[in-house]
Amino acid sequence: MDLILLRPLWLLALIPWLWQGWRRRRQPPMLSPAMRAYLLPESKPPRPWLWLATLPIILALSGPALRSEWQAQPATPLDIWILDLSRSMQATDLKPDRATRVRLQLQQLLGSANNAQIALVLYAGDAYLAMPPTRDHQAIALLLPDLRPDIMPLQGSDPTRAIALAMKQIASGEQARLLLITDSLSTKQMDAIAALWPCQESLFCHNSNSPRLDILLASSAEPAAMPPIPANELGFATRPPAQLAAPQSEAMATLARKLGGELQWLGSEPPRFAPLPTTTVALAPAPRDLGPWLLLPLLPLALLARVGTQLLIAITIGWSLLAPAPTQASPIQPSPDEQAMQAYLKGEYRLAASTFGNPIWRGNAWYRAGDYRQAVTAYEQETSATAHYNRGNALIQLGELAAAKEAYLAALALEPNHEDALYNLSLLQGGESATPAEATPSSASSKPEQTPAETVPLPPAPPVLLLEQRLRKEALRRELIKVEEPW
Repeated sequence: MDLILLRPLWLLALIPWLWQGWRRRRQPPMLSPAMRAYLLPESKPPRPWLWLATLPIILALSGPALRSEWQAQPATPLDIWILDLSRSMQATDLKPDRATRVRLQLQQLLGSANNAQIALVLYAGDAYLAMPPTRDHQAIALLLPDLRPDIMPLQGSDPTRAIALAMKQIASGEQARLLLITDSLSTKQMDAIAALWPCQESLFCHNSNSPRLDILLASSAEPAAMPPIPANELGFATRPPAQLAAPQSEAMATLARKLGGELQWLGSEPPRFAPLPTTTVALAPAPRDLGPWLLLPLLPLALLARVGTQLLIAITIGWSLLAPAPTQASPIQPSPDEQAMQAYLKGEYRLAASTFGNPIWRGNAWYRAGDYRQAVTAYEQETSATAHYNRGNALIQLGELAAAKEAYLAALALEPNHEDALYNLSLLQGGESATPAEATPSSASSKPEQTPAETVPLPPAPPVLLLEQRLRKEALRRELIKVEEPW
């Protein structure tokens, strides 16, 4: 317990209080002591009751309080999934293939994740952050159908870069678990991964918050046939399938143990790893204000001073300043848009579409429900760049490519730097088929252009592009950065 002052500036009031007391002592009395004893033999010298009563009021206003010791409160655990989407994940030794089995396993893991924060990192020849740490497990579930090796811009296998990217998502002092989901690691890769934990065998290391690494091995433990590489990637006839060696499971298990985790094989049931590490946050309970209790001695003082009216007024004013205003929670009925948003997040898209007042969000809900014609009708009620862009995405799903191109051009006429509209339009002009995953804004600047009046603003929508398109745009951006770097 520590004694603190919540409002120490009130102690400045002691300066005029002391000056008033000094002034009272310096003021000469109206009667000399001899005259006073003669005229008023039974009277006692007056007491400055009002001046004395001001002292506890000043001390009470300064807010003396008792603060309890800091208490450790558990924080939400952080779980970072690192998924291998290299070409070998298309091997069919696990039916129907390794990548599909992994997606089913991740769906099961999501169901048992409770309130954990989950981040998703994908890697092949390069690594990408597909989902930053979030407790919105539904957003991750929406990405699962797209987790295929075909979406990766650069093929290969670089787990070291993926783990390094995952470690950047861990805040200082935060405990985390890294779950590496892969079908194999080479000896060189395992050595590079171990080098990311420089304190694993050191007794004099200052970094005690290193994450633990668990490995989920997606393999049948037998050699498997490498899926054939498409001819359009090779530039010539399809190469005959190569043979994938059996994974070095013993060495991978040893690596996981060194890094605080364990290795488990992908199966039909969810893996049973150790519980997620929890981060403790130091919190102090609210200090207990002792100021109002200092006003209680004024009650008998008011009776002794025989000027109780004035002191009671002072006590009332002091108490009103110290006592917190009573708060009473009144139930607030959610607005129609809030009800629609709740239905949208629960996956009840048709119900949300019939409730949303915002045309863009209504179109988003129809798009999610698979009714693209209704989505186009909703988007046509809005003239913003976002509405035109989303309308183009819905028209592509209907196969009306010419109308989709006009919608993208309309969006660019209002917002020339709309990157997603430029990208999808380039795919159409290049003869490719752009099939956005959901008709919702993709960047922080692409929020719904219009919100219903007198309601709480709707939150930003989730990404619009297919995960594949997002990764390819990120890969192109990285290549441009490399070109612009000075030599």
